[in-house]
Amino acid sequence: MTTAPRFRAVQLLLYGGVGLWSAFVLMPIAWMVFAAFKTRREIFTDPLGMPQTWTFDSFERAWGVGLGQFMFNSIVVTTGAVFIIILVSGLAAYAIARSTSMWMKLLYLLIVAGFAVPNTAVIVPLYQMVTAANFSNSLFGIIWVYAAYGIPFTTILFFSFFLDFPRELEEAARLDGCRPWAVFFRVVMPLSGPAIASAAIFQAVFIWNEFLLALLLLTQPDRKTLPVGILQLQGEFTSDWPAVMAGLSIATMPIILIFLLLQRSFVRSLAGLGK
Repeated sequence: MTTAPRFRAVQLLLYGGVGLWSAFVLMPIAWMVFAAFKTRREIFTDPLGMPQTWTFDSFERAWGVGLGQFMFNSIVVTTGAVFIIILVSGLAAYAIARSTSMWMKLLYLLIVAGFAVPNTAVIVPLYQMVTAANFSNSLFGIIWVYAAYGIPFTTILFFSFFLDFPRELEEAARLDGCRPWAVFFRVVMPLSGPAIASAAIFQAVFIWNEFLLALLLLTQPDRKTLPVGILQLQGEFTSDWPAVMAGLSIATMPIILIFLLLQRSFVRSLAGLGK
């Protein structure tokens, strides 16, 4: 009889801890949104208070620097890179998971080693390669750069998923006359929704928020992505902080929307229930 109250107490403690941590994580986001509606004076005189007058002037100023073009560039880059990452990583992981060759296992180890290389360690040679290929200030060029960064991690994610994928479904498809390519695209990938959703969320968040590579490779105003474009709201001696917060609020909305749409598959994949 005493186990039930103890279980409830532990459950309350766990929920309370999760609630406090959630509030701690959401507080900066809430402050960012409220600061976007403040004036330049209010953001310094009363940084933690509510806006005295709710105005959208900061959103207009943020949009006036070309936020719409920056968002379009980010959508194109993120969509293209995530598509390439999922396609290439899925093919590579499936081939390695179904192969018994030692060379394929060695290839997997090399992919894991590539994932362990820090991004900053290859910035200089990467910049030289992109410049030599005339891919600087090109959305197509930076898409392939982001794809190269994201393929190792996504291959590792897909590899662990394909190891537990039911092979009976693949054998049934082969008995029906499906070739290996058809088995992969018509059977394996459609049933890999949780893994694809997890990879898409991880890579989309990274690419959408990536700043350093975009700052180096995209210098023309009409080619900049959101993180670099919002930087234009900061001056050398002063910054329009309400407009910066407004731009960041607008930039956060697409990622939150993607997570809300894919959260069920994402949580299932993390819980190991998507197989």
